[in-house]
Amino acid sequence: MSSNQNRLPKKLWFPLVLVFAFVLFGISCQPSKPTTETATATPSPSASPASGGITPQDIPAGFGYPGDRPQLQAWADAWQIDQITQHTWDMWAGMTADSGQSFNGSKLPYWETWCGTEEVFGGTCGGRTLRPGRPFRQASQLTHIARLKGLSAQADTQVVSFNKFNPSMSDFLKAQHAGPGTSGPYNYTSVSSLISLNQAWPANTPTVDRKIEESPYKPTVNGVEGYAGIETKPVIFLVKASGLTPMPLWLGPSASTNQNNPTPNTWTTCVLLDPANPGGPDVAPVPATPAQIGQKVSMPYACTTYLYAPLATIYSFKMDATDAAAWNSVQGNGGTASAGDYGVLGGMHVNSKEIVNWTWQTFWWQPGQDTPNNFPGSKAGMTANVKGTWRNYASCTAYNQTQGKASTKMVVCFNPFLETSSGIPSGLTSNCMSCHGTATAAGSNNKISTLSYPPDYTKPISFGEGSVPIDPRFAGFTRTDFSWAIPVNAK
Repeated sequence: MSSNQNRLPKKLWFPLVLVFAFVLFGISCQPSKPTTETATATPSPSASPASGGITPQDIPAGFGYPGDRPQLQAWADAWQIDQITQHTWDMWAGMTADSGQSFNGSKLPYWETWCGTEEVFGGTCGGRTLRPGRPFRQASQLTHIARLKGLSAQADTQVVSFNKFNPSMSDFLKAQHAGPGTSGPYNYTSVSSLISLNQAWPANTPTVDRKIEESPYKPTVNGVEGYAGIETKPVIFLVKASGLTPMPLWLGPSASTNQNNPTPNTWTTCVLLDPANPGGPDVAPVPATPAQIGQKVSMPYACTTYLYAPLATIYSFKMDATDAAAWNSVQGNGGTASAGDYGVLGGMHVNSKEIVNWTWQTFWWQPGQDTPNNFPGSKAGMTANVKGTWRNYASCTAYNQTQGKASTKMVVCFNPFLETSSGIPSGLTSNCMSCHGTATAAGSNNKISTLSYPPDYTKPISFGEGSVPIDPRFAGFTRTDFSWAIPVNAK
């Protein structure tokens, strides 16, 4: 643990450009009721936090959620990036606002109250949960290509990840759904049910119609709050409770020892995070002193340049014994966790069913200055609704595959903590919508098969909209409404 002598004096701390308002959103919500399993899912109403557990709560009012679908689609079609960016940051502000709930001494933002992968696909999501849903696992995209070839592969990024689903999306996934044939209804969390669905399509069914029911969306009307399905993919790193733990800092491919696949463990700049420093989230990283570098925790990173910052510059939660054991069972190369250590949020994919093809945005930790050339995104356009630590995250968006409906220029939007992996084709030129557009399910003998990711991102994938025929690669598959979570996590 760092000493007072080794911490930088306050006069050397450089504040971030933006000023932070310390405002907590005390918005009450109503409790979730168990979902009745019907042909289509009706989301549970919101609920106020209750003692003895954690109640899933959706984004509260006041953050432009859910957006007006025709308006959002018009922005995407015309590539009105300023309006798209504002909506993205306001959604981030709502997700990350204080829910008024906590666990193990850590305050929970709204997204942390949502059910995780194992709860949703294991059938235990409903009502209050005893702890936040953080089922640590290796991020599936890091070894996606190898798995499609039936090979085992070691991920080249030392992170853990999982999915979280807001209440309307978790209700949708656990519901029973209509479909073709007589083997329904179908459950999208079940491998056998997904395979039965894919096999039940009549032979003359057009490829464009072979798809699951659409995820939920209901606009806010006459003051009655609406909702939209949201899926997230948090990326978690480990910070030890004592000493100074290095956290890789994205400064673009040129600041990596592998510019073709600049995974976080190849980045040459790291920030030494200090849990003992009481400094707030508005303290930008500064050059580390030799004494501070001498206190760094050993991690498998390629850092040659070290900065220093208090832990408050990144979102963190204190691990208990269960979290630590889960980390150690998944992540062998990213340090050994113990109760009292911290999980920190390196980045997060966020997609919402506010438009038919979903809105797509991803966020990653970027304290201080933005990446050179703002690649693949930045903190530009951040609204005042975003508070505290959450202002230290950059973002990019992909509400369309191209920069507007009439454009042929592909959107580039990826998360440096994930899509830099060698397990993903063309990660540095990828975008969220094209990648998730290939989410599909087929298979036999109780084993799911899917399409691969796009081999490159030089042209948009056709989803059969308008007069353009659907991409022929979809033949024989059932499209899962842009959700990789469904075929990857089905039991």
